Amino acid sequence: MVIHTDGGCSPNPGAGGWGAVLRYGSHVREIYGGEADTTNNRMELMAAICALECLKRPSRVRIHTDSQYVRLGITQRLANWKHNGWRISTTNPVKNIDLWKRLEAATATHEVTWEWVKGHSGVPDNERADELAAQGREDAQAEALVNTFGPHAARYRDDILGVQSESDPPRPAGTADAAGEPARPHTADERCVHDLIVGQCVETQCAPVPKGLVARVYITAGGRSMHRTADCPGLLDGHRHATWRGHDIHDPELTPLRIAQSKGYAPCERCLPNA
Repeated sequence: MVIHTDGGCSPNPGAGGWGAVLRYGSHVREIYGGEADTTNNRMELMAAICALECLKRPSRVRIHTDSQYVRLGITQRLANWKHNGWRISTTNPVKNIDLWKRLEAATATHEVTWEWVKGHSGVPDNERADELAAQGREDAQAEALVNTFGPHAARYRDDILGVQSESDPPRPAGTADAAGEPARPHTADERCVHDLIVGQCVETQCAPVPKGLVARVYITAGGRSMHRTADCPGLLDGHRHATWRGHDIHDPELTPLRIAQSKGYAPCERCLPNA
């Protein structure tokens, strides 16, 4: 059994992903995953752990990793860490103890050899593991956005994160669009009514956020209005009314403006009077 693993996180800490390619003769299995708030080293560890945990019987395994942190940790440092009570030489606790213990347990029933491979060196399975790790990272980002902004947020992942498609770069301020219309000058972080960075919006003449209307608003289940803060009297009245009617409610949900608008929410007259 040959396994290639990879993990990554950008920025660090931030959303990260891991991937692994398991190859046994002509049989190939690919696995990946991710976390919304993690580190590069944790993702490298998770790639090896999850790959080993996939094995259903004791096996002879050769793991290729581009992480010296993982390879040296499991082959040279783990015994000393355990002898010192999971502390390094400076008496500080070892980082990622939970994953090191899990990795040790995952290797217990297998004969494992560890080999280091230089990342992005053209090794096909290593490159594929890197692609899988990127997929895991993107899925983790999307899941985090859904948890924060609601079920429709994943489709606007790039918009919310400020990521611009490589095939459609933003126009510099003051330049003309394809139709010859001049683009309005804008600041680097100015956002439009669609909750996009101005200049990245598909609407060439899109206006900035109107006075009094923030780019992200609060809504509640079954509500009809969007609100500036979770303490808005109108929002709280809506909660009380929903409770009285026996409806299910949840805490006010911070939602991108463009999503709230697309779902038909109207500005609250109490806290967003100038919208």
